[in-house]
Amino acid sequence: MSDDFTSCALHEVRRSLAEQIVWAGLHRKPETVSQAVARRVKAQMKMLETILRRLIILIALTLTPVKPRAPKQAKEDDDQIVTKSHPPYSFGLSGQVQVYTLDGPAFPDGERQASGPVPTAGLLRRYAAFARILKNPDRYAKRVARSLERLRAAGEPRPLCLTLDTRRLHPELGVMASGLPMMLAAAFSRWNDTG
Repeated sequence: MSDDFTSCALHEVRRSLAEQIVWAGLHRKPETVSQAVARRVKAQMKMLETILRRLIILIALTLTPVKPRAPKQAKEDDDQIVTKSHPPYSFGLSGQVQVYTLDGPAFPDGERQASGPVPTAGLLRRYAAFARILKNPDRYAKRVARSLERLRAAGEPRPLCLTLDTRRLHPELGVMASGLPMMLAAAFSRWNDTG
């Protein structure tokens, strides 16, 4: 990753994430925060996830073509390790979205949430997912490049990147987020041309 734009944009995502964590007091690792604080942090993290996802896709499209990995052969004597810990939070970097119908099993029932303080464990797991990706974005870009190559080879239409509402972001990050759809459109221009 030698592009100045992506390195600068990744730095701005790190800075915005750190500011949100400090603003909410999550760096002190409290047990709970108020609902208003949790709602604001979740909204900002969702915006930063979208920007980070687009940056990873942009990095993936600028990489040299990656060879597909050989499938792992399972050894018969290996036992699965089962733990009781929570799985780490993750978000889809390739932009693939699962759609649920109203009568599907995973659709929320619409029950009202209890009022009061919100536990911070979910927010801290989400922050850990950001830290994992921001620590080594090239590793995740290679994964996304493989995924995008499989989609392109299967004849899927090229992904569409819409503009974001950047009013609540820092001006520097807002400008970078506004430019990402045009940069991704230019990078995806060869989607159907190469075979």
